[in-house]
Amino acid sequence: MTRRSLEVFLHGRPIGVLSGTPLRLAFQYDRDIVAEYGASSILLSLALPVTRKKLDGPAVFNYFDGLLPEGQVRSHLAAANRITTPDALGLLSVLGADCAGAVQALPPGTGPDGPSQAAAMTDEEVRHVVESLPTWDLPADFAITASLGGVQSKVLLSRHDGGWAWPGRGAVSTHIIKPEPLDSPIPQLLTSEDWALRVAAAAGLPAAQAHLETFGERDAIVVTRFDRTPDGGRLHQEDFTQALALASTAKYEGTTVPPSRLTRVVAAASPHTRHPDDFRRDLLRAVTFNLVIGNGDAHSKNYSILIRDGGEVLLAPLYDVAPTLLLYPPSSNAGHALGGQIGLNHLTLEHLVREGAAWGLEADDARVTARSAMEAVGHAAAATRSPDDRLQFLKDLVPARVEDLLTGGTARRALP
Repeated sequence: MTRRSLEVFLHGRPIGVLSGTPLRLAFQYDRDIVAEYGASSILLSLALPVTRKKLDGPAVFNYFDGLLPEGQVRSHLAAANRITTPDALGLLSVLGADCAGAVQALPPGTGPDGPSQAAAMTDEEVRHVVESLPTWDLPADFAITASLGGVQSKVLLSRHDGGWAWPGRGAVSTHIIKPEPLDSPIPQLLTSEDWALRVAAAAGLPAAQAHLETFGERDAIVVTRFDRTPDGGRLHQEDFTQALALASTAKYEGTTVPPSRLTRVVAAASPHTRHPDDFRRDLLRAVTFNLVIGNGDAHSKNYSILIRDGGEVLLAPLYDVAPTLLLYPPSSNAGHALGGQIGLNHLTLEHLVREGAAWGLEADDARVTARSAMEAVGHAAAATRSPDDRLQFLKDLVPARVEDLLTGGTARRALP
């Protein structure tokens, strides 16, 4: 089978070459990158430290495949470009000009230095693009050259001179527009996501900025990308599956046998944090928030880290958060094992304390961190009104869940 290759850039600078076949990839860092940053430094991913050796195996495939969408969205894009769905290298050759974080994967000799190809869009064009999802019905001169992981249908656009622009090859997408899913069993999913993000921000937790908007006949949530700067630059990030060299299909933790997946993330990230205990507390607050609101989709692709040039690691803001359990009781998987428990209906404050202690926090520190986060989220939820009257019960239900957790029980409050 013929081997192909792509040039990999980070912050617009070449850092190595990705090569391989549809199901097996290898990555070679450039010599000057190794000389500048040094062996074992973190640049692209916690799972792919800088080295002189050619890297191959699952860590390489899972990192680069994790830049691509999943499920039906991936199948549509593969079919449109006459590429087999598993062919990560082939898909990146089309979609790799604008990926999550600051990484780009481009055909040899095409570099990221050409003129930006953002094309101003009319309101009608934007409406049509959003309404057509999960399929794509684009104007003839619009090619999809940007990629973002996940299953849910979405479109990546750039904010340009007060309007929207299509991010053609090399242009930086700045926003994610997700219309209400057509086939989700969870009612009011995007409205509740907007509410949850506002609750997180009101509770003092870093969270992605978003607002609700209607495009023709489709209601949608418009999310400002946290891995982009106001002036159109890229910030590098990776999700927890990539950091642990896991496949996107393994995003839900499948076992409660220690060490937990989050313990492994903390162990990998801590040596590269300026203040390891601050990173642990930030993660515990984020995990506590997702427990309190009943987020049954808090899996490893919905947590990320930011990687600064030089290798410093920070926890990324909360994103893709919604009280799924409170809207759809079967959504009861916490996504990660916490203190040996993975069911949202069975988790307690003590599970959070045990989990924080497993990461290296003192038990009292973990308890104070989790309790204060619970209290802040409860107060914020009570004060945050949803634009959808059908979701007003959340203002009472979430604080009641907090009360249950703080009095030694589980947060098993059901829908009213």
